[in-house]
Amino acid sequence: MNIIQSLWNGKALREIRAKWGMKDNRKRNFDNMKDLFNYVKEEKPNEFYINDQTWLDLNMDEVFKELDKTLSTPGEQAFYNLLRRPLIDEKRLHNRKELIRFFEKSTDIREAVQVELFKLGKQEIGILPLIWGQIDGNKVKKFSYSFMALMSTALIVAIPFLGISQVGFPLFMILLFNMMIHYREKKITMGQQSSVKYLGAIINTADKIAKMNIGEINQYEEALKNCSAKCRKIARRTAFLNSGALNGDLLGALVEYVYIAFLVEERAFYSVIDEINKYKPELKEVYLTLGEIDALISASSYRAGLEKYVEPELQMGKRFIEAENIVHPLIEKAIANSITIDNRGVILTGSNMSGKSTFLRTLGVNALLAQTIYTCTADKYHGGYFRIISSISPDDNLMSGKSYYLGEAEALLNIIRSCNSEVPLLSFIDEIFRGTNPVERVSAAVEILNYLIANNALVLVATHDLELTKMVDAYDCYYFREDVDESGLKFDYLIKKGVSPTRNAIRILKYIGYPDDIINKAEDRISNNEEVAAAN
Repeated sequence: MNIIQSLWNGKALREIRAKWGMKDNRKRNFDNMKDLFNYVKEEKPNEFYINDQTWLDLNMDEVFKELDKTLSTPGEQAFYNLLRRPLIDEKRLHNRKELIRFFEKSTDIREAVQVELFKLGKQEIGILPLIWGQIDGNKVKKFSYSFMALMSTALIVAIPFLGISQVGFPLFMILLFNMMIHYREKKITMGQQSSVKYLGAIINTADKIAKMNIGEINQYEEALKNCSAKCRKIARRTAFLNSGALNGDLLGALVEYVYIAFLVEERAFYSVIDEINKYKPELKEVYLTLGEIDALISASSYRAGLEKYVEPELQMGKRFIEAENIVHPLIEKAIANSITIDNRGVILTGSNMSGKSTFLRTLGVNALLAQTIYTCTADKYHGGYFRIISSISPDDNLMSGKSYYLGEAEALLNIIRSCNSEVPLLSFIDEIFRGTNPVERVSAAVEILNYLIANNALVLVATHDLELTKMVDAYDCYYFREDVDESGLKFDYLIKKGVSPTRNAIRILKYIGYPDDIINKAEDRISNNEEVAAAN
């Protein structure tokens, strides 16, 4: 190892150690980040994944920011893809757990891998269309540029024999023409050349990690070794791309002129595109494998930064959750709650802001993390393997013309269509049909909840409709409560068994300053309605 490499590795190692277990606050482009997920979804349409609504409901973009400590673009995209694809496979999840543990404990080995990933770094320009898409190699350009380079070579070689007077003018014209080609191609392919260059770096990084011979990641090393060997020609040819003038020095300028004279970059680019199209399966394997290594190291780093976490105990084919002192990973100093749900649903009642929706998200996020990075923010988490789906925050969509009710109805239909499988469904619903009238809302909600629990779903629903608690039999009731007095709103955020005994909507209006006339008349109206209901 030369001095420059040694210094570079030392810098990388210092930064890696300083950031271990710490949140990475860099800006993230989620549109680019989800590209890998979208490509894999197209290739494997029947494989379960977290849909957009559920990802949004669980605030998973924010959770991802908390978890993500990856060092490379393949790692960042693979980690996102991993979190959107909870495993329903005991063996694969067990292997993932063992690797996360290994990277936690084996500091020297993990840091050696991280140094290579750090040097690879991140690429802003999208690279995946090269691997998953189809890029035209343009055989006409490839032949033409090779011919022009040959002409330059022949004329330069001819100078000692024919003299500069005979060769000078045609050589000048060839070089001028090559210069025009060079700068035109720069404008057309600059972005693609950067991506191809980065692809070459990915192959080289994969090759270096494969040669470390780490027994615990042998399954990854074999894949990297086999695939990178086939793709080595791609890595070699990418060395000729985007060379340019090196920091504007004289040597860099001379290199640039040589590249122009012989169209080195252009010939290398169209040649390497042919190789990329030839070895797409191997390139996909390298990208996914290298990315998963980076992602699992990131999961280890996330664990290192937690005050507490637990590895879940999961059972295939079971429909239950037993959680002790579970908290949401994004909430500092969160109030912990415990619950046991076994083959029955849960109806959560309670007043506004008391913690119902947060509790749904707490269980949802932890269930997802259990089946992806084998990590839960709790003292104990036992449960089944689930397909997870929710309807917590469907919105009005003015652009598509959908009302709130229609958006909610479609989200619930998606849940209904997803149940009745061998794998239980874990579903979170906040306020069924809040966008319509009480009579139809309650009637439909009862039938939907009964249908879901009868078709292999474990359902948690938050509602203000207390009638539901009396109309469904296969659900246990829990609630959150609050106190509103002259000093303000007080919430303990602790879940309790039973049905909420309080209402606070009118009291909150009074607390924030609504006119007494409105408050008093609203309370009188409630009293009158209750008297009529009691009389009937």
